[in-house]
Amino acid sequence: MKRHSIILLLIACLGIGCEDTNFRSSVPNVPVSYNLYITREHPHFIIDNGFQTMTITEHKFEREYIGYAGLLIWVGMDGHYHAADLCCPHCLKPKRPVAIDGLYAVCPLCDEHFDLGYGYAVPTKGITREPLRKYQALTQQTATGLTLRITN
Repeated sequence: MKRHSIILLLIACLGIGCEDTNFRSSVPNVPVSYNLYITREHPHFIIDNGFQTMTITEHKFEREYIGYAGLLIWVGMDGHYHAADLCCPHCLKPKRPVAIDGLYAVCPLCDEHFDLGYGYAVPTKGITREPLRKYQALTQQTATGLTLRITN
């Protein structure tokens, strides 16, 4: 009996550890699939250059998907690449994406501020408690150089 309890506890812990953190986001869950060719197209956008941001509001190719309002990609102060949707989770207006102001993404409608410093995109000023919808940002070393792949 004790053995079965331990197995059930382990299964429950594994389920919690694999939980999708975006499942409760107010921002619609739309496809995201975008490659940023850092070495070839954006050599300045490397981790060694410190905190920096980039926004993508149009896709280059037919089979690229950039989320609900576009992509916000940044190198955090933690030395990692991060990506999120440009849509404010409070206003939900894809035609009025957040703008970058230093270490913050700021909604032009509700003045909500989201801290980008360490990659969490959490609200720091305003009424929402919901962060920006985050996406996976994975680096791949290819024959043509470093590529950042953004997916959900």
